Amino acid sequence: MSNQRADEMVQVLNRNGGLMDYGTDNLHLLVRVVRVLAKGRPVTTSQVDEIVAELGIDLDASEQFLQTVAEGDDDDNIVGALGLSLKEHPHRFNVGGIQMTAWCAQDTLFLPVMLQQTATVETQSPVSKEKIRITVGPEGVKEANPAGAVMSTVVFNPDSTDLNTPTDIQMNFCRNIHFFTSEEEVEQWAAGRSDIETLSLEEAFDLGYQLWPEAYSYAKALSEAA
Repeated sequence: MSNQRADEMVQVLNRNGGLMDYGTDNLHLLVRVVRVLAKGRPVTTSQVDEIVAELGIDLDASEQFLQTVAEGDDDDNIVGALGLSLKEHPHRFNVGGIQMTAWCAQDTLFLPVMLQQTATVETQSPVSKEKIRITVGPEGVKEANPAGAVMSTVVFNPDSTDLNTPTDIQMNFCRNIHFFTSEEEVEQWAAGRSDIETLSLEEAFDLGYQLWPEAYSYAKALSEAA
């Protein structure tokens, strides 16, 4: 990726003990859960138990981990995980004819890889309110309208930023990450801030490979084995 500040932050996030160092068991669990969620229905506790049993991992530890990264409903079902949600969020995410949402713009670019499916994203610029439509597959961005659309990303100190619950993730991370029709719109939106960088859609897609290399490999292996 060509943005040095974003690249350096990803390295810190992924270091041993970093915020994104979930461990192999938790990563595999998260990928499996989001692939069930992508069918458009809540993931029940019994479904989680089945996944945990198939993976051969600790149930209590798995449940504790999911509480930090997944949205739940009143019946303790999972309705949001890894940025994919059945709740209302700003970014529309359609995969396999099923309409869902995503917590932030970045999620819409890595979820197609996790799901190994092509998705259509619909959102709007926070500045002009102009609609933005993007088609994303497991291999990259296929189409964008407008063609010059870009994504904002936030550069923060991982050592002093809480990302320990879905609310933390959305407040400290997702609310700073949006699609815009142009770089000029990002500059207008981020005026006076030094923590915002602009990425092309290709750069933003490639960011996922740095954030989720192990999860991407596992997702691909699951699809190939299906």
